[in-house]
Amino acid sequence: MDLDWVSYMRDKTGGWAIILSLLTLALACNGASEPVAEQLDKVVEPGIVEQGESEEVAVDRIAFMTTDGELFLVNPDGSEQLKLAGDTQVQGGPLGAVMAQPRDVSFFYSWPTWSPDGKKLAASLVEVTGGQPEISVQVIDVATGAATTVFRNEVPGLVAENAPHYLYWSPDSRTLAVLASTPQGLTLFAADTESLTEPTVIESGAPLYFHWGADGQSILLHVGDELKLSTRPFGASSGQLIDADPGFRVPALSPDGRHMAYMGTGTPSGSLLIAETGATGTARNALDIGFRAAFAWSPQGGDLAVADQQNSSAPTFDRLRVVPGDGGSIKTVAEGRIIAFYWSPNGEMLAWAGLDGGNREFVWWAATVEGGEIRELLRAQPSNDMLVTLSFFDQYAYSHSPWSPDSSRLVLAIVPNRSREGRNGSTPPGPSIFVVEANGASEPMEVGVGSLAFWSWN
Repeated sequence: MDLDWVSYMRDKTGGWAIILSLLTLALACNGASEPVAEQLDKVVEPGIVEQGESEEVAVDRIAFMTTDGELFLVNPDGSEQLKLAGDTQVQGGPLGAVMAQPRDVSFFYSWPTWSPDGKKLAASLVEVTGGQPEISVQVIDVATGAATTVFRNEVPGLVAENAPHYLYWSPDSRTLAVLASTPQGLTLFAADTESLTEPTVIESGAPLYFHWGADGQSILLHVGDELKLSTRPFGASSGQLIDADPGFRVPALSPDGRHMAYMGTGTPSGSLLIAETGATGTARNALDIGFRAAFAWSPQGGDLAVADQQNSSAPTFDRLRVVPGDGGSIKTVAEGRIIAFYWSPNGEMLAWAGLDGGNREFVWWAATVEGGEIRELLRAQPSNDMLVTLSFFDQYAYSHSPWSPDSSRLVLAIVPNRSREGRNGSTPPGPSIFVVEANGASEPMEVGVGSLAFWSWN
C-alpha cells in the first residue's frame, strides 16, 4: 500500500512541535556530565552488567509502548519504570553501568515482542531521515539495552493498521518470524537473531497466518486458500497439505506438536477438523461450527477453545466453547458479541473481550473453563493499537500475551473515561496501561501511559 510516512509519524507523535522539543532535550542530555537516568524521574537502572552480556532475565515484567514511539519496562505494581528505547535508550555505560543515552528523535519504536526466555524484546523501528523513512526490526537485550538490527524492509509498508511488521519468536528464543510488506506482497521471513545471517523467506502471499510448532522446527501456515507445513531448513517450498476454508484465519498446533486444528474444504460446511500434524488423511470432525471461527489449544494441551459465528458477515462471534481433550462434554463458556479470547497460561481460565449489547461498550470478562462464575473485569474503550491485536487476536495471542505468567492478572491498554471525551470542550484522554485482576476482586491499577502493553512469558 502507498503510505505517507511523514504524515504517519506526525499523527503518532502529536506533531513536529513535540519532535523539536524532544530534540532540545536530547541536545541538553548530550551536554550533561551525569547519566541521563539521573535526570529522568522514572528511568531507573535495572542492574550492573557488562556491556554486551545478558545475565538478567525479565521475570513478571510488562513492556509497553507510548504514542511517542518509546518502549518502557515496568513492574506489575507500576514500580521500576525503565525507558528501554526511544528518544533516550538504555545502554551499557563505560564501566558496565546501565545508563540512558540520548537517541535521534526521529526514531519511532513500536510493537514490543517478548522472547519466550524473557531476555530479549523484538520491536519495529521507523527512522525518518531527511523526510525519508527506513523501517527495520530491532532485537533489544533487556539487561543491557543493546539493540541489534535483524531485519530491514525493502520498502516502507504496513502489515496492519499502525503495524510495520508482525513479530513472533520461535519457542527457543533464537529465530524471529517477521511478517513484512515487500514488493512481492506480504512475505514471512525467518531471522536468526544469533548468527545474524540474511533472513530466509519462508512464504509469500495474502492473507498469511501461521503458528510455530512447539519444537521450533516447523511452522503451520494458512496462505491464501491453502494450508501448508514448512519445516527447517526454511527456504525450500512449503508442502501443501490441503485447500483451506476461508472461514478461519490461524491454524492451531497442539502444545505437543502432534495435532493440528483447521477448517478444510471438501467437508460439510462448518466443520472443525483435528488431524495428526501434516497428515490430513487422519482428520476427524471435532465440532460442528458456524461459517466463521477462531480456535486455540490450551497452553497445557488437550482442551481446544472455539469461538464461532453462524453469520459469515457478522463482525463478532456469538459463542465461545471448549472442546475437552479427554472426550468429555463440550462446554459453552460464553455467549454474546465476542470479539477476542485468550487462554490463561495455566490453561484454567479464559478471558474475552466483547460488546455490551445495550450500549455497545467494550467489556472484558473472565471465567474458569470448568464452569465458574463469569466475572466482568472492565468496561473501557481499547487504544487504537490494542484494537489491532483484538481484530487479529487469533494470531497475536501466540506472540503477545496480555496474561501475567501466574494467570492471575491481565494488562490492557485502554482510554479511561472514553465516554466523556469531547464533552464541554474537554480534551479527549489518551490511552493508559492498566493491570486488571482476573478474579475481579480489585479495581484496575494504572501502571503507565501508553498505547500497547504485553506481559513477559516468565
